[in-house]
Amino acid sequence: MGKYILGSEQDFHNFINSISKKDKIGIVTHTDLDGIASGIFLQKILESRDLHIIFIEFLAHGPSVLKDLLNKEFDVLFFTDWNVDNYLEDLKKLRKKGKIFVIDHHPFNEDLKDKSGIVKTNSIYCSSHCLFDLAKRYIDINKWKWLVCSSIIADYVWDKADENFDLIKSVYPEVKKDSSIWNSRPGEISKIIGRALIYYAPDFRKVYDLVLKKDLDKLKDASKIVEQEIEKWLKKAREEAEYFPEQKLHFYFMNPKYNIVSITASIYSDNEFKDDVIVFVHDSPSNPDFVKISARNQSGRIDVGKLLKKCIEGFEKASAGGHAKAAAGVFPKKYLNEFKKRLLEELK
Repeated sequence: MGKYILGSEQDFHNFINSISKKDKIGIVTHTDLDGIASGIFLQKILESRDLHIIFIEFLAHGPSVLKDLLNKEFDVLFFTDWNVDNYLEDLKKLRKKGKIFVIDHHPFNEDLKDKSGIVKTNSIYCSSHCLFDLAKRYIDINKWKWLVCSSIIADYVWDKADENFDLIKSVYPEVKKDSSIWNSRPGEISKIIGRALIYYAPDFRKVYDLVLKKDLDKLKDASKIVEQEIEKWLKKAREEAEYFPEQKLHFYFMNPKYNIVSITASIYSDNEFKDDVIVFVHDSPSNPDFVKISARNQSGRIDVGKLLKKCIEGFEKASAGGHAKAAAGVFPKKYLNEFKKRLLEELK
């Protein structure tokens, strides 16, 4: 597996060495397990150098999501598991406020001209795995192997490269390279943390702090509640989703109590319809005039990241992207019928 697409390990170490103990440091990371683990590993690295973190922000992707961040004071700002290169104007403004460094495994935005401070890894070398490896220079990383193993599983890359599975196998010798891994110890941990993040949203810091303290027992009840909600909506999707055989497309509009659309789409596609394209849609919790989409194609037959980008071209206040096998987007609800029409045409 070629690990780095842009930048290198040395770029990260050089940047860390450039930070002064007087610098005010901010961290922005994603709201899933890969983001939580990435933030923790980076925090441990910075603390080992007695560097001063003044805030940690947990952000999902969407229009204007960086608006509040632009008003924050910082000297150094890290993005982990967060493709800020898709927000070119905001990135330009942030670079005027302080030094920026990005470690991310989402596809690189070819429109970005200034690539300084941007490290992009292979999509199957998730951000937490990268930071785990980088942290070996600074801390005793063995204490955190359990977390990176769970993150690799949660990001569905445990079977995508030998290095990923070998790391998990070195910690949990009993695991097998098949779907039973979800019932293993690291698989169960990934589910507990992932579902707790859904339950406590938008208070992601609560989950982050409990994972940091390795106190997972306090997350189990919340995880169980969300798990029951996922099972309910999986059953509904199997019964109600529209199926278009010519396009091998499953299209479903759902509005569950918790933000489970993405994980439901992943389970639905991974368990039963690996070669089909899955597109689940739901109202945006923060703005009822917008919808969010989660798309999957586990076989890789269709690059759903590129597919979604093409289908929202010209939509105002819209964004989409992600990986080839798993992607997401958001756009005004008034475009939903047009989006569906384009989707069918592109897949035909």
